[in-house]
Amino acid sequence: MREWEWIDAVPAFKTYNRGGKIRVRWITHEQAECLLKELPRHQREAVLFALATGVRQGNVLDLTWDRVHLHRRMAMVEHGDTKNGEALGVPLNDIAMAVLERQQGKHETSVFTFRGNPLRSANTRAWRKALKRAGITDFRWHDLRHTWASWLRQNDVPTWVLQELGGWKSESMVRRYAHLSVKHLQPYADKLIFASQTGITGEAPRSAEAHVTKSPTIPSGTRLILASQDGKSLI
Repeated sequence: MREWEWIDAVPAFKTYNRGGKIRVRWITHEQAECLLKELPRHQREAVLFALATGVRQGNVLDLTWDRVHLHRRMAMVEHGDTKNGEALGVPLNDIAMAVLERQQGKHETSVFTFRGNPLRSANTRAWRKALKRAGITDFRWHDLRHTWASWLRQNDVPTWVLQELGGWKSESMVRRYAHLSVKHLQPYADKLIFASQTGITGEAPRSAEAHVTKSPTIPSGTRLILASQDGKSLI
């Protein structure tokens, strides 16, 4: 082999998928409300928790009370239980907290249950029938995570914050949601000036809010809220 100047082993190198299409399927607040109404109660709580936290299906079903810290408003996904193998701290918003409070006392160890036993499956006939009755097509349980990330991004949560919240190891995994918010780009888009002598270009009326640039290091104060059409929160 050496006389032909061949190498003994193939070195590791990064490959690029040029034609691969990344699936990002998410539903609106109205569609989520319809779906939740069609689900049986035990599945509704698990789905609502997934929408509120972005936690993957396996981690939702395997969640135990020893990993939930209500007084600190957080839950833990331990090392080896996440997709990237690293532990993940999950902050609990008001929606998630309300779900957990309703689940208390139903089982000694497992958070989500069915008829007194730990909930073992999510992609069930009841789930599929609820989707059909709600008029939602081409939607998988994992798409609840896409929906959570899309809603947060639409509320101008920075991609680097979203990456940490979701436990993604690579920024490229979060870039799929970047296009859902352009508020941070608006001041730069407004720098384009075309001084027409005829006045035919026109200008849209400017609102004060449209030109406020928010620091990516300061929380915007927006909250993830699921509300029904009658104005009542689903939490």
